[in-house]
Amino acid sequence: MSEVDLHDSPSVANPELDALLASFQDLPTIPEVLARIWQLVDDPRSSARDLEQVVSLEPPLAAKVLRLANSPYYGGRGRVKDVQMAITALGFDTLRNLAVCLSVASGLVQREARQNVMDQRELWRHSVSCAVVARRLARELDVLDPDDVEELFTSGLLHDIGMFVIALGRPRAYAEVVRVGLEQGYEQVRAEREVLGFDHAEVGCAFAQRWHFPYRLQDLIANHHSPAVGDRATTKHVLSLADAVAHRVVPTAILPDFEVREVDARDLAALHLDEESLEQLLPELQRDIERAQEFMNLV
Repeated sequence: MSEVDLHDSPSVANPELDALLASFQDLPTIPEVLARIWQLVDDPRSSARDLEQVVSLEPPLAAKVLRLANSPYYGGRGRVKDVQMAITALGFDTLRNLAVCLSVASGLVQREARQNVMDQRELWRHSVSCAVVARRLARELDVLDPDDVEELFTSGLLHDIGMFVIALGRPRAYAEVVRVGLEQGYEQVRAEREVLGFDHAEVGCAFAQRWHFPYRLQDLIANHHSPAVGDRATTKHVLSLADAVAHRVVPTAILPDFEVREVDARDLAALHLDEESLEQLLPELQRDIERAQEFMNLV
């Protein structure tokens, strides 16, 4: 699959995708609280108190932020007593990640897709695993700026969001995708394009545009299955590798009849890794995923 050109609207470039999005009656819009959090995080004048006031407007979000701040993954272990303390301990970027995570979980993942062969809870489990692995790889390899590391975590959570959207709008679509993939010997992305006229990465990018996600995040979602070339190639290689490694460390049954994504040698080469060095990282990656169990339990 070639890279998606984000300078053109996907709806203009792909009439089938435009028709899909137009047909949705209940595709969720970006939650007001998430939009406000995003604005505050990007405003250097904002304080933890400003964010607390916004988060507290949404009691379920506030409760889950506290729960996650006290989880083993973030090291709180029961010491974080209020939302402002959680924001100070976690940092603004991490809070934004949590808000995105919770909004997607409540807006998409918890909606049951009737007559759909895809296991959405398994897909959420993979998304969390990919986010955790992406963050760890970026830190271990020391190839990105700190801000890019947090952005990778968010993109890991959202990289397969297009699959959730397709399942919501076309509940029977993945049954046909699996059938065509098995009959023709196609991998998942090619089978999606054969059946639908687009793939889940393109849908995810269109959804990210609708929710006004930053261009950089749209770019990562759009190209997580593409050879990571051009702008921000290193970041794309880390996300691509994290996607494959997450499948290896935590096997899932999202679409049971498709083979899971394998590690791409191009990703390893770009990051100056080999299979042996990657294998040495797997135990730590497994521990990170286990510590992130609270994320898995959000749906």
